[in-house]
Amino acid sequence: MTEPQSNDDVERAEVAGPKPVPENLPGESVYTYATAGIGERKGHVPIWLWMVVISLAIWGIYYLYTYWNPPVVSP
Repeated sequence: MTEPQSNDDVERAEVAGPKPVPENLPGESVYTYATAGIGERKGHVPIWLWMVVISLAIWGIYYLYTYWNPPVVSP
């Protein structure tokens, strides 16, 4: 049977693990989550992603107008 790890062993394993070096620019603040070791900083949305979002919005408007209109009933 295995013995459960104590909290001290877990804390030492977290401290002894590799620490990623954040790639930040001078003057840029980085928030680091202590338990996960993940760094968070302000980011930006790339232009190509904005173009995808805009094109999907235009396509959605076209689709709504073209295919979601009530059928035309001729007399």
